[in-house]
Amino acid sequence: MRTSKKIINLYNDKNTSSIKHVISINTEEDLNQFWDYMSTAQESSDHYLSSFISYFYNFALSYINQDKAQFFEIILEENENNLYFTLWNENISLLFQKYLSKTSIEYLHKQNKISIKLLKKIDKIDFKKIKKENQKRENKLINSVLKSKKTTKTKPYTFIQEEDLEDLMHLNEDLQDIIYKIQKNGINENKFIKLRSTISLFCFTLRFYNQVETITFSINELLNLMNVNKDKFISLDNLELTLVCGFINNIDRWFNTLFILGGADLHFMDNSMQADYVSISQIVEPTIISCESNLDAIFDF
Repeated sequence: MRTSKKIINLYNDKNTSSIKHVISINTEEDLNQFWDYMSTAQESSDHYLSSFISYFYNFALSYINQDKAQFFEIILEENENNLYFTLWNENISLLFQKYLSKTSIEYLHKQNKISIKLLKKIDKIDFKKIKKENQKRENKLINSVLKSKKTTKTKPYTFIQEEDLEDLMHLNEDLQDIIYKIQKNGINENKFIKLRSTISLFCFTLRFYNQVETITFSINELLNLMNVNKDKFISLDNLELTLVCGFINNIDRWFNTLFILGGADLHFMDNSMQADYVSISQIVEPTIISCESNLDAIFDF
């Protein structure tokens, strides 16, 4: 007699395949391999799925860098329409549940298990329309920068907690060091992974400060772009890398101006950082422009 298939995820969808993928996470390298597997196994155009995986990557990277971090596993199940993402570990599932409670992501949590149901496909986006709108926005942003007046001198902002501020300072220094090496000798896989991990931690630290949610959103968009286009980033030529380096240099300018030196309005770089991201995305994904409205459905900074 054939036994019934065992379903791990809490949604208990009877149409779920009996095939399961179990991925062990113990080090940052495991996490990078997990991302590489997901970006290869799933459609690169599926920004809903890739954005969630990027969000989990940020959480997991912060977790495994802690002294008390424990080994855990990810169980992946799927059917025709959905991918089920389950963490079956009391400690990590509880931490991730607390993390997700501050977002709009739906999940089920029970005792030592948490499951997230992810759509494998979303409605097609009118990319031509988005590209046209982004081009108009970019032109408007450029014109606004050219016409902008000198900002009013202000004191450094103090709403970021001291511990987080110190972390951001160190991460910013790491970013500038990585970019210096990339500008000097070009990019390779090792430098790419260090850059991606550092950006992820920088964005992770900013996530609860709603005062800078626009900048956090732009940085996270770049992170998502990197996560789904690793090979493309590694193959960028020197001229194209200049745009990426410029984005990172602007993070340094933004951070130091607002929180170390003072001298500018809180939103003085919101438009230029988004314009920088749009320029990079048009090189990396010339036919696919990231849509803010879709990401809004996933993130709740």
